[in-house]
Amino acid sequence: MKERIKEIIIELLTQRNDKVSFAEIERTLERKGIQYLGDYSIHMPSNKNVKLWVGMSEDFCKAVVELMFKDCTIIPRNVPSTLYIFDGKIPDHPVAENLHHMYETERWFPVAFSLGNLYEKGN
Repeated sequence: MKERIKEIIIELLTQRNDKVSFAEIERTLERKGIQYLGDYSIHMPSNKNVKLWVGMSEDFCKAVVELMFKDCTIIPRNVPSTLYIFDGKIPDHPVAENLHHMYETERWFPVAFSLGNLYEKGN
């Protein structure tokens, strides 16, 4: 299932080419009948309380992490939380205002994805 989720994310990004939110990915997975809800989350490596997204299935979580760090095909970019308002889904956490702050409670850092390699110069 993880590989199918990765394919769907790449297809969606290829069609849209920029700024695809987790909410939009979830809607696409739902339309295709793929289970995406669960107890997993993706957090910032430097602070486990700063979440990129929550409520993910294990396969959904692994697919996104692999696309970012192993396959190097998608790049997360910070976006205003209003993008998620328009997409219709926002996590139940305050927005993280500063990634260098060590938050003691869970925060949300809104990102959207584009195609590209996180490790290439200029990204």
